[in-house]
Amino acid sequence: MRFYHPAICGDGEFYKELSTRFVWYYEKDKWEFDVAADLISQLTDVRRLLEVGCGQGHFLTRMHNLYNCQGVEFNPKAIEDCQAKGLNVSSSTLRSIETSFDLVVAFEVLEHLSNPREFMEDALRVVKPNGYLLLAVPNPEGYFSEADRVLLDMPPHHVLSLSKKTFENIAKIFQLEIVNIQQEPLRFAHYKSYISNFILPDLPTAEKQPLLKRLMRRFLGIDLDVERRKVVEQLTAIQLATSYPIAKDGLTGQTHMVLFRKIA
Repeated sequence: MRFYHPAICGDGEFYKELSTRFVWYYEKDKWEFDVAADLISQLTDVRRLLEVGCGQGHFLTRMHNLYNCQGVEFNPKAIEDCQAKGLNVSSSTLRSIETSFDLVVAFEVLEHLSNPREFMEDALRVVKPNGYLLLAVPNPEGYFSEADRVLLDMPPHHVLSLSKKTFENIAKIFQLEIVNIQQEPLRFAHYKSYISNFILPDLPTAEKQPLLKRLMRRFLGIDLDVERRKVVEQLTAIQLATSYPIAKDGLTGQTHMVLFRKIA
């Protein structure tokens, strides 16, 4: 497990700002939601479910008609969105919850926390004997490990990095059984972003552009750099379409997920 020290973690207002500025921040349809729903459907002893860090409640919306669901979240805007959907979501902390659950799930949560042991202890405290804990986190061996910098994979957003080996150590430390581990395939949207970082050129500033370019832009309305970028983007789209099937075999997707069972 890799970590930042000191860990500077974003607060509720930080995530409110992210989710307000970027509509993609809380994705409605995520790979881990589909896989988790399928795994949970095979667990015949699950009735009560708690989601930690439930965001805008996209996963709870899928599950609340099938299970007795509850969610906790600290982004105030996300809590409002969940409650507007009729979901049982509050700002309670794991430590303050007194009831127990057959399953606790946390999608893309643990990597945001500076004290993973505290989270594990609090989560397992509310899991019934023989109950389950499901975690999904970014895989440090995923495609973004090839990039020089990934802003969302550093403080104040992410402060931890958990590998498959970390899952195995967690199981040993907390006496858990690993029921299932899943790896997300490389998504086309992620591959597109990854490739664009290497192919698309940076546009020069006006001060650095030759006189001819500035005159053409001013009097003819032609920006040679923008036109060049359009051509590069078209060529990139062609390259992406042809190389993506091959890249899926060579690049690992973003997220991996583990299902633990709490040994009674």
